Amino acid sequence: MNMIDKNMFRDQWEASYKRGENAIFYPKEEIVKFLNRFVRKKISFDEFIDRIDFSREVKGLDYGCGMGRQTVLLKEFGINAYGIDISKNAIEQAKKLAGILGHKQIENNFLVVDGQEVPFKDDFFNLTIVDGVLDSLTFEVARKIIKEIDRVTTQLVFMSLISGDDDKHHKEFNGEEIVQSQHENSTVQSYYNWNKIQRLIQGTGFKVEWCHLVTAESVISRYKNGRYFLVLKKKNLI
Repeated sequence: MNMIDKNMFRDQWEASYKRGENAIFYPKEEIVKFLNRFVRKKISFDEFIDRIDFSREVKGLDYGCGMGRQTVLLKEFGINAYGIDISKNAIEQAKKLAGILGHKQIENNFLVVDGQEVPFKDDFFNLTIVDGVLDSLTFEVARKIIKEIDRVTTQLVFMSLISGDDDKHHKEFNGEEIVQSQHENSTVQSYYNWNKIQRLIQGTGFKVEWCHLVTAESVISRYKNGRYFLVLKKKNLI
């Protein structure tokens, strides 16, 4: 992605956030499940059963954090949380939301980035969330980003990717399109199947630890969509 493409990509997402298309004020169910199953299970108001070692500080990255609700969720699980996004509008909203939700102390942990490099040293994070981000990029750029996530993450990644299993494509469709609808107009939509997921993480230190393909279909309109939810784990931990 050259500089012109980067600027166009950033402008498209700035416009999307200005339109309020990605205003997420509540934690996503699948990310809550990931944290409970693989990181630490919440068993009371202030008690957890730890799945990973919390005897030292645990740091988590929300890559493509948007307005930061999942970043705040990490903080609610006792994780030192950071959020990065290409959109300045999104980061401004994230800082505001963190303060409103009582986590003003992480406002400085939200950063605007260029979208391809993660501005942290090697092995800085224990875990990373990259939810609904890599499928909004070309596969070439997504490969660069997953390598950056590999570089900065020591243990786990939660990732979600759109599937071709919808009302317009067949289940194995793995092409790329430019969004024509008003929602996220002119952004990239990259569809995944199992083979493409394997190609995405090829050459990294990750292995798929867990994966579900969830497909939903409206009984009324027959609108259908599908999404892969994955947990990646560093191979040296398996």
